[in-house]
Amino acid sequence: MKRTKPIGACVIATLLGWAAPAMAESNYGCTGLERNHELPSIEGRDGVFFRINADLRMNHPFSDQTVAYLAELSQALAENGTTLIYVPIPTKSVTMPGHLPDAAALYGFDLEIATRVHDDILERLTAAGVVTVDARSAMLQAPEDDLAFFQADFHWSASGARETAKAIADVISAQPDYADLPKVAFESEPRDVQIAFSGMRRLLQSHCLDTLPEAETMTYETVQTSAVDLGGGLDLFGDGADAVPVALAGTSFSDSPINNFPGFIAEYAELEVVNYAITGGNQYGAMVSFLTSADFQETRPKFLIWENPIYNNLAQFGDQPMRELIAAAGRSCTVALPAEVTDGLDRLTVDLSGHDLGPEDTLLVDTNRSLGLTTDFTFQSADGLTRTKTIVRGERLTRTGRFYMPLSGLWPEGAASVAVSMERPFSSAPNVYACTSIRKEDS
Repeated sequence: MKRTKPIGACVIATLLGWAAPAMAESNYGCTGLERNHELPSIEGRDGVFFRINADLRMNHPFSDQTVAYLAELSQALAENGTTLIYVPIPTKSVTMPGHLPDAAALYGFDLEIATRVHDDILERLTAAGVVTVDARSAMLQAPEDDLAFFQADFHWSASGARETAKAIADVISAQPDYADLPKVAFESEPRDVQIAFSGMRRLLQSHCLDTLPEAETMTYETVQTSAVDLGGGLDLFGDGADAVPVALAGTSFSDSPINNFPGFIAEYAELEVVNYAITGGNQYGAMVSFLTSADFQETRPKFLIWENPIYNNLAQFGDQPMRELIAAAGRSCTVALPAEVTDGLDRLTVDLSGHDLGPEDTLLVDTNRSLGLTTDFTFQSADGLTRTKTIVRGERLTRTGRFYMPLSGLWPEGAASVAVSMERPFSSAPNVYACTSIRKEDS
């Protein structure tokens, strides 16, 4: 029996003076997907669903300033022995275009434009000296019977993770220092088919009569197959203090064990991998947690892979997150600043006068692993004006106790002092340092 759109929904849309683009008949009895306020979506071919606001987006915010910050971060890491490899995860639409419905065009989606926008970001990063990986081209190689993305979810399957890992390994092996690294043979062995939890599928299912495809994929386990002695007995996903060649920081794409992404990288690159990815950490959670950690500061990896979906805007939170990563990546936080703890251990006052600090500089407040999540920096000018800037760590981020605050957005003459406080008392008197940026040194 042919299913039709509920009459009530049509009447309401007409009364509001709005109507969604006409959708083709659903193979799963789905209605109103495009009007779902939580996750507006459309149904494509062969049971593949696309998010309207993310997968059909063609203009991904990636300003020249963002490119410049990534180049500065790459430079700061390289000067201290680490090569940054930036991996923007493409949208489902440019990776599985054959599954797009005709209705995608009604939302203005144009595959040629979307692909060009994606490639332009990679080209601009490469021109700025940032090592990047073309995951879109890699995932287009996934076989038709083993899709790169789950049908009713926005995450990749083991197939998509595997193809991207191959491309990352190719990029790593092309770097000048790769040949000198000790190699280890790994093999990713198939285990069984598993179903991943999918919040997207759950939302979609509430609008559909028939059961949607599960987020189902073959799972793999990567095991070491060579007996190479690395002088430390490194564990593939271990927490040991020994340095490893590759660190992986990213989102749920990297953190989900069902896709074996870090294992595939280890297999194809023949290098040890430690995974620092954080599900729910968004674009910065894993990178901030890792670069501000003792693990990174004491034992820096040879390669740092930063996986981040292309629609995650790196400029969303202003300049603070990128400036924090840049300062943490370098070794420029060397000028100790006079600081006084007041009100018990509740407040730290730092004298900034006489240090010639400007908007290109950054403050490091090391709270000695304080467990606080929110840190307020209340700056005061010589005239007594105040301005407060705040760093908020997500619940899922590692409590490293290090907070980097750029001195941007203040007065032309800078700040005379700053008071630092957290939502809980400091565990001990923090240490405060000034970090000089690469841009200031080059000016």
